[in-house]
Amino acid sequence: MAYIAPFRALRYDTDRAGELGELCCPPYDIISPVGQAALEAQSPYNVIRLERPLGEDRYRRAGETLRRWLSDGILRRDGDPAYYVCRMDFAEGGAPRSVYGFFARVGLEPFGQGSVLPHEETLSKDKSDRFSLMEQTFCNISPIYGLYSDPTGGADARLRAAMSAPPESAFTDGDGVTHSLWTVTDPIAQAALTGALADRRIYLADGHHRYETALSFFEAKRRSHVPLAGDPLGGVLMMLVALDHPGLVVWPTHRLVHGLPDFDPNALTAALAEDFTVTPCLAEPEALAAALAASPRTVGLYSGGPAALLLTLRNPEAIRQALPHKSDAYRALEVSLLHALILEPRLGIGRAQLADQTYLTYTRSLPEALDGVRGGGHQCAFLLPSTPVPMIGTVADAGERMPQKSTYFYPKLATGLVINPLDD
Repeated sequence: MAYIAPFRALRYDTDRAGELGELCCPPYDIISPVGQAALEAQSPYNVIRLERPLGEDRYRRAGETLRRWLSDGILRRDGDPAYYVCRMDFAEGGAPRSVYGFFARVGLEPFGQGSVLPHEETLSKDKSDRFSLMEQTFCNISPIYGLYSDPTGGADARLRAAMSAPPESAFTDGDGVTHSLWTVTDPIAQAALTGALADRRIYLADGHHRYETALSFFEAKRRSHVPLAGDPLGGVLMMLVALDHPGLVVWPTHRLVHGLPDFDPNALTAALAEDFTVTPCLAEPEALAAALAASPRTVGLYSGGPAALLLTLRNPEAIRQALPHKSDAYRALEVSLLHALILEPRLGIGRAQLADQTYLTYTRSLPEALDGVRGGGHQCAFLLPSTPVPMIGTVADAGERMPQKSTYFYPKLATGLVINPLDD
């Protein structure tokens, strides 16, 4: 069973620190150098100084900054344990949408041994960075994004009740997403939310590195007999959203190839024709996105010029042979086709190269992927459709993990709304 609990969050005192819109930031791993500078310029108290410190001895400085802000009252700890309901209002495809859930402290469990399941592979260097930050701040500064099943609607009813009042705080970020927050301190409402998830699995949507790092951190502290907050399993900050929430949006993450020796797009196309039907398509974002969405088991390939190629699997036996020990759900994923039938066997981009981030860069923007090739910086781009949200649970339930960067949940959670201290 999943263990979730309310907690006493660290939150900004906006009377001292300023407006929340100047204090919060996106997750650390999507912030560019230009974006970092802009966030730092917004306010001397922007959470970027804790979440993504730069320069030498940066982790120690992040810890010192956190302790100074606590001493000065910039950050304050809530008096009562709470669940924190969060709603994000945004636009997608020109239409207004919203998605909501709640921040909780979630018990840590080794993958495969409990109720928290991953859906993607992770990279070790990111985990090392997050471990060092936790050592110095003793906090979860940015939340993990988790999904849960709510077939009876019990959790949803409690969340809607909380949101019937005006939000306690709200701000609109640079992408036009409005983040609103409500605090649930009533013990009966808390018990109802806890009970609604008691027998549910939690699927990690975003933040796999942070979860694995938190688990390693708690295990290390237990060995050192360092007291930690919460239950015997420890706890990590997570935003929990219903798996079937209609506002969930998942964008694809496209792959751009660079630096491959002796890369020949014509030879690649000829080789791929053994397993795929190759169909030209106008190399324009809207046309490609529509074609990929309408064609199951299809991956796009662009290596320049006015046309891209749609690669549709015509030999199902090829993917079964390439992934003999995987489930049918895993083999049906377009990202699985790309990695198992194209990147590794045809281009030599396997697990080692993926771990070292050799030859590949990633983008969620289809126009950016096309322009990356047209500008001469990349040899080709592989274009993917979105992964349906239910497939994430199906693959995770099978005990499998998709390749890293298979999904991009939008909008991203704001860092700085609530911070989870790791001591009580």
